[in-house]
Order: sequence, then C-alpha cells, then structure tokens
Amino acid sequence: MDPRLKDLPWDGMVTGCGTRVTCRGKTLRMLEYPLPDSLRIREMISRSGVPAVYECDTAMYFDPAYARLEVIGRFRKFSDNAGIARDIREDDPEFRAVKMFCFADTEEPIRKVLAELKDAGYPYEAIDRGRGGWEIVPAGCSKAGGIEIIREELGVPLADCYAFGDGPNDLAMLEHVPNSIAMGNAPEEIREKCAFVTDRPENDGIEKALLSLGLI
Repeated sequence: MDPRLKDLPWDGMVTGCGTRVTCRGKTLRMLEYPLPDSLRIREMISRSGVPAVYECDTAMYFDPAYARLEVIGRFRKFSDNAGIARDIREDDPEFRAVKMFCFADTEEPIRKVLAELKDAGYPYEAIDRGRGGWEIVPAGCSKAGGIEIIREELGVPLADCYAFGDGPNDLAMLEHVPNSIAMGNAPEEIREKCAFVTDRPENDGIEKALLSLGLI
C-alpha cells in the first residue's frame, strides 16, 4: 500500500484479494502458509521459470534469480521507495506465500505452475492483469469474499455497500456489490459491469462519486 495512505483513519481493510480482512482492530481473516510451506511454494514457482514477486504482510519479497528483469525492477523500485523490499532468505521468519504477482507472456506456464501447486496441496487461482502480469491468489479468496466478512461483522445489508474498482482483480467485488463504481481509468469491460462510472483517481474520482451519490 502507498505509504501516504497509512495515516488515514481506516476502520478496516480487505487486502491481498481477500486473504486478510481487518475491522476495528480485529483480524477477521488471515490466510497464509507457514514458512516451510512458503519456501516449498517458492521453490516450485522458481523451478517453473515463472518470475514472481511475493506480496507478504510486512514486505514485498523478491527472488534474487530474477533481479535483473525489467518488469521485476519496476516492482522493486516502488518497494524500495516504500521501504518494504526484501530479498527472499530461507532464514527470514516473516516470509510467507500469501499472494504472488507472476509474469508470463502466455497462460500456459501459469496453468502449469498452478497445477503443480494444487497437486502439492496448495490450491491457487490466477487473475489475468494484462500485459503479461498474473495475480496468483489462494483458491476461493476474492475481494467479494472479504466484503462479505466485513458486512457480516457489521451487520450491514448488501444494498448499503459500495465498491470502487478499476481492474480485473476488482471484478468479483464489483459484480457482487449492487452499488459498484468504476474509476475513470478502468477499461471498458470493467465499466460495463458497474452501476456508476466516476473520474480518474488523480482527478478526485472517489470524492466526485461520493458527492454524486449523496454519501458525503
């Protein structure tokens, strides 16, 4: 998460495509594999030749074997600037396989690594983010599922829930919530699934939508 957002007064968060859900100081879901399993998952992904960045709870972890790849470099630059970049070490107790961002020009190597992970007892799913990027998330996890956990905790009807999104990993959430809002930078396939389209994030799109909808 952008460090500039950390000081905002959040009531809770759904992060990691629903793998972690917090609300009013309580952790309602925390899905991750312990270190030995995480290292085994990393070994299988590395052996497949699919470059990956591991999005963990305390840091973004990088495999030194792929440090010179340009696409990895962009992730590394952001993580270095945010102070959250680490190289994977087998003795790092905080390394966890939770959610990965992988890179492949076609779906074939992604399908192969998912099949290998599933056969080993680690079921994951892939979300095509376009331009050769793939989010790898634990099977059954989504932002829609995270919303349901929060909604049940607060006792809020689905009709009173609002969701903003702009990408493929938001689609399950936007289809689940009736008050779905596409950001102005969202592609057409996302916009057409939403009840409302607002401006781009940098043009105060969230504020404009909240004003238009009478929420503020």
